[in-house]
Amino acid sequence: MMLAFDLDRDDAPQQRRPAPADGPGCFGEAADYRSQRILYAARGWIAEQDGMTTDGRSLLLLHAQRTLPDRREALVRCFERVLLHAPRPELPALAAALRQAGLSVDEGLSVMGAPAGEVRAAVQGLGRFRSFPPGLRLSRVSPDDDDDAIRAIQELQAESGHAPLPGWTLRGGDGRSLTLALRDGRGELVGCTTLCVLTRPEAAEGGREALSQLGLLGAPPLWISDVGEAPSWTGMPICTCLRDDHRGRGLGAPLQAAALREGHERFGIRWFYALVRAGDEIAKRMNARCGLVPHRAEGFLLATAGPSERSRRHTEARRGSG
Repeated sequence: MMLAFDLDRDDAPQQRRPAPADGPGCFGEAADYRSQRILYAARGWIAEQDGMTTDGRSLLLLHAQRTLPDRREALVRCFERVLLHAPRPELPALAAALRQAGLSVDEGLSVMGAPAGEVRAAVQGLGRFRSFPPGLRLSRVSPDDDDDAIRAIQELQAESGHAPLPGWTLRGGDGRSLTLALRDGRGELVGCTTLCVLTRPEAAEGGREALSQLGLLGAPPLWISDVGEAPSWTGMPICTCLRDDHRGRGLGAPLQAAALREGHERFGIRWFYALVRAGDEIAKRMNARCGLVPHRAEGFLLATAGPSERSRRHTEARRGSG
C-alpha cells in the first residue's frame, strides 16, 4: 500500500507565519511540523475513511488491531505521527509489530473518559465554586480571527510543551473543533483550550455502517439499529494551557470545563475522553475535576516515523497548565 499527498499545493504553503483561514496555518518551519501539513493535504481522503480521524496534529486510527499490518505501517510512514487505539490487551502485540517494522512507539499514554452527563454535572459543580477572576474574558476563536491572534495561541501552546495546533484546527476545523481564548483586560492572551470532535457518526460514502468508536465506560455502540438511534459523537479536550504568570491559580480546570460545556451544547457530544501522559499528575487532576476518570479497557499508542518535531523536544516534559 502506497500513500502520498501533495504538500506544495497553494493551500498548504510552507511558511513561518500562519496561512489564511483556508490554509493549514502551521506554526514554525515546515520541516518541524510536516505531519500537520500532511494531515491537511489528506483531509478529504481521511474524511472518506471509516475508523480514521484526526485531531489536527496526528492521524487517529481507531480499532487499530483490526487493520492489516501492512496498512498500519503504510499509514504511519505516510502520516509520520499516528495514534493507534485498541483494547488494552491488544496493545503489547500491536507495539511489538510496529517496532518490528522499524517504527518508533510511545506507550506512555493513559486514557481518561466519562459520559457527557457525568462530565456536565462535574463542570456545573466546578462552575459554582470556581469562576474566572474579574478582568478575564473568555471568547471563541472564529474563522475570521486574524493571523496574529492565531499565532499568539500557537506560541502559548509551544511554550506550554504542546505541539502547536494548525490554524485550520484552531479556527474550527471544518466544524469539527472549537478553541476558546482567555484574555485579560488589555486583550492579551493568558490561556486557551481546544476541543476536537473525533467520532464521525456516519459511515463513509459507499462504505459499511460506521464502526463503533471508543466504548468508554460501557458506552453503547454508535449505531443501535433496532431502535434507530443516531450514532453518538465523542470529543477530546486538547491543548489546555496558561501563560506562566497565570499558572498555579486553579484556572486550568475551569478553562477546560468551558470547552467541554460548549462542546456538549454545540455538537451534542455524548462521550468525552482525554489522553494524558502516564506520569502527568497535573493533567490527571485537571481532567478529574472535569469529571473524567481513568479508563482501563482501551488505550492508545503513538507511532512515529520521519523527521522529529524539533521544536517540541525541549518542552516535552512540561504538560501541566492548572
